[in-house]
Amino acid sequence: MLNYDLAIRADGNSSIGIGHIHRTLALASYLKCHFNITFYACNSDTLVEELITKNGFSFIKLNAENEFLKHINKTTIVVLDGYDFNTSYQQVIKYNTNKLVVIDDLNQGVQIADVVLNHGYTTSPNHFKLSKNTALYSGLPYVILKQEFLNQSSHSPKNNSKKVLVCIGGTDPNNYSEKIISELLDKTTKDISLITYPINPNFEKLKQIADKNKKRLHLHFSLSTVEMIKLISENDIAILQPSNIALEAASLGIYINLIQTADNQKYIHGTLLKTKCAADINLETLAYCINSISIDQINSQIDKQKNIFDKKSPERILSIFNSLFLKVRRASENDADLIFKLSNDKLTRENSYSQSEIDHASHVNWFHQKLNDNTCCFLIIEFEGVPAGTVRFDIKEDETVVGINVSPAFRGKKISVPMLQLACGYFFNHFKETSISAYIKKSNSASLKSFANSGFEIIDLKIYFGAESYRLIKKK
Repeated sequence: MLNYDLAIRADGNSSIGIGHIHRTLALASYLKCHFNITFYACNSDTLVEELITKNGFSFIKLNAENEFLKHINKTTIVVLDGYDFNTSYQQVIKYNTNKLVVIDDLNQGVQIADVVLNHGYTTSPNHFKLSKNTALYSGLPYVILKQEFLNQSSHSPKNNSKKVLVCIGGTDPNNYSEKIISELLDKTTKDISLITYPINPNFEKLKQIADKNKKRLHLHFSLSTVEMIKLISENDIAILQPSNIALEAASLGIYINLIQTADNQKYIHGTLLKTKCAADINLETLAYCINSISIDQINSQIDKQKNIFDKKSPERILSIFNSLFLKVRRASENDADLIFKLSNDKLTRENSYSQSEIDHASHVNWFHQKLNDNTCCFLIIEFEGVPAGTVRFDIKEDETVVGINVSPAFRGKKISVPMLQLACGYFFNHFKETSISAYIKKSNSASLKSFANSGFEIIDLKIYFGAESYRLIKKK
């Protein structure tokens, strides 16, 4: 929003694969209109630089890890995505930067970042190792996938089970790919597509196998996003590692069999099995399992995949980054003029249930009463010290009603969701009430969207102060 520099630190090469690069590229696509983004990688392959620059982002190759500190300062937001960025490393980064966001798949050491993202984690947040000042955003509502995958809405039923897609990562150091395709070639009659990368240490061997089996085995590598979507959609069954490729496949609709090849895949693995959007498969019985999958099984799983993503994760993640700069405080007498101007704003009056202009004397009297009313919680939300709007909670006998007013300078900046989330968190922490109600005019679609993305659920449609309105509720 304020053109901050965003430094994304992730590695990719033939040893560790390039999953971190693909994921952070998806993240960067959500944020590119709001931040100046540069990628940093240590010991990376040429492929990594090509991937990043082809997507329109700056890239700086690091020859040593400590070089990264030379490129960041107290105005930089840093994103870390990797397995070597432990608690000690995070402490160094936090000391030298503005805000720190960590994408974490493992939940091993204590996370001390301002924000931790783990889109595969669906267990209780209490089981995650976090410092007291770290916010965790986990589960599929925060999935980090390229927008092109999230925009797909096909999930068309399949008519056969003849085509099998195999992808065990771009590098696959343990060469599961060869074992799988050899089993499929030997014990099935399926048509096989294998996705890999030239940096795969076994690439030439896989190519030789494909050359000998041209009728049934098709080797694909260095695919664009559009090509990847097309290939996944053309197949009926997939054998995948439970990483982002499995989430991408689930966003399109295909019967997914999972083979976990690394510990960092455990949360995505568990989540896809839990939602019945994928099935486990064993190498020892692989051919038998693939041969026995029916059309009904395929389409039943695809049907469950339809609702796995709501396509709102880019907005939620942008809201998280905006929230890094927000602070909440109680309103004071000094805010009287600020709130008076905001209350008389043209758009505010149009969306209000009382559209008459407010005179100053009445406002001052009303505002003074609200500040001294223990059934009212009047909050000011600041963005980097600048008032970005107000959120007010009025505690009534049967419900607590919330209202939000975003300052004109901050409208259209994707800030209402983090404002509401921050304010509701404050309210629940300071008051005994366990739910919050909101009433939104049916005509105010923008406000309805903000409340829905903030965790409010639509309960019903009713007449409220003479206007047809949605009633929404958020529970503690």
